[in-house]
Amino acid sequence: MKVAFIHDWFTIPAGAEKVAAEIIDIIQPHGVMALFNFMDFKSLQKITQGRGVKTSFLQQIPQASEHYRQLAPLYPRAIAQLDVSKYDVIISSSWMAAKGVSKAKNQIHISYCHTPMRFAWDMEETYLRKYGLNSGIKKFLAKTLIKRLKHWDAKTAKEVDFFVANSKFVAKRIKKAYNRKSTVIYPPVDTQRFTLKEHKEDYYFTAARLVDYKNIELIIQAFSKLPKHRLVIAGKGPMEHHLKKIATPNVTFLGWVDDHELVGLMQNAKAFVNASVEDFGIAGLEAQACGTPVIALGKGGYLETVIENETGMFFHREHPEVLVDTILRFERHEFDPFVIRRNAKRFDKEVFRERFLNFFLDKFFDNAKVVA
Repeated sequence: MKVAFIHDWFTIPAGAEKVAAEIIDIIQPHGVMALFNFMDFKSLQKITQGRGVKTSFLQQIPQASEHYRQLAPLYPRAIAQLDVSKYDVIISSSWMAAKGVSKAKNQIHISYCHTPMRFAWDMEETYLRKYGLNSGIKKFLAKTLIKRLKHWDAKTAKEVDFFVANSKFVAKRIKKAYNRKSTVIYPPVDTQRFTLKEHKEDYYFTAARLVDYKNIELIIQAFSKLPKHRLVIAGKGPMEHHLKKIATPNVTFLGWVDDHELVGLMQNAKAFVNASVEDFGIAGLEAQACGTPVIALGKGGYLETVIENETGMFFHREHPEVLVDTILRFERHEFDPFVIRRNAKRFDKEVFRERFLNFFLDKFFDNAKVVA
């Protein structure tokens, strides 16, 4: 049995890459492929266990590392040209294009879907504003392109044999977008690395790519109204300059932090704060594994991982004043770090490994019986 693993792209080691690392370790694929690979060598080696990554022709485009998202019109052709003909099983890790890889009838394709294309299915206007394509001829052309990508995305979903969703929230989105059922297998949380610390320091913490949909601006605006409360932000991204410009003195930016520093920040924080609609939200569970409660927007995957008033608190409207009220309410509440960690243990990476391996073997051997 030869297995190919297809990831959308390798750029930074974020949540999807943590899933990729576990799948690669479990399945030991014979080939790893992606549209692009711009990740630093050390991080990539850790994820792929020393395997090389075969990339698409898009890798060779000048300045692709800076503008790879703008190359979306070429994703369908690029992913289709990755040659997987010599493999028996294809496993795609997809939130953009990986699931669109071409397969033969005698091959099995299992797609671990982090989410259907966000900009095509439910965040179109957000992305048009982000790239300045929300008026005139630019908007018309962009919407035409998105319509084509949406059609391609739905068409290629029919070629996937089995969908795995990273949350019940995403399973509903897969059903709505593709009219396909999926099996929910939650992403892995490394509770051995993110260990319990009972006593917390006096700061709130968030970690994310500094992009618009992560809603870091809302968190900063809330803390501007709480000058005696300290906020620490880990992450980099295109909105960094803007966010620093609007931040008040009680907000500290750390940039990207290494794994060791991230653990310490999670362990010592009074709370981890999230203001975006997450498909799952690994960072919030990493915080809970440290016994750190979560303050999160009450939408998306966080509704499946945070227990209200037990492991954290929700705010239900995307407005700074609502988050401020929640923070003040949070400070009047007592949380048990042992209870918080126990909740995170339900999502431990060993649970993921067992469930994914069993799913993989069941589908492979069931298909083998049908072929026989």
